[in-house]
Amino acid sequence: MASLAWMFDCFDQQIFVLFREDALKSLKLPGEADPKVYAGYATSIFLIGWGVGGLVFGSIGDRIGRAKTLSLTVLLYSLFTGLSAFSVSWIDFAIYRFVTGVGVGGVFGLAVALTADTLPDRSRPGALGVLQSTSTLGNILAALSALWLGNLVFGGPTKLLGFWEIAPETKWR
Repeated sequence: MASLAWMFDCFDQQIFVLFREDALKSLKLPGEADPKVYAGYATSIFLIGWGVGGLVFGSIGDRIGRAKTLSLTVLLYSLFTGLSAFSVSWIDFAIYRFVTGVGVGGVFGLAVALTADTLPDRSRPGALGVLQSTSTLGNILAALSALWLGNLVFGGPTKLLGFWEIAPETKWR
């Protein structure tokens, strides 16, 4: 469970990086703001949330249990990643990304601690290696998803097969 949580955690982060600029181009930004600049702000806000989540949920995990807290953090980043798609302005997008970061930060610390605490000494190094490898798998899945979405947006092979297409301005959602 910790490996899957970490894999989807990294999937979420990578998808965000791939589509953040497109998201900010479609949202209401202050004045003549540059979406590239606000993409950097959004990433910074996400990373601040990540740090907060690691600190907060590490303590909560010690009190109520790491498995329960890990489930809570996965729910948090999943829910707020989904809510990001309903953003209409820079402010609500930033709030959603901050809370997503809180969940992501919680997962990173909890998954390692849970794995290390529950396995015998002889199994721990291999299990932590698998845990770390699943982060790479999440990044690879995000890249493959982006390639697939690119075909839907730009009318690649899927258009020839008669499948639906995604309008370029809403692809990030």
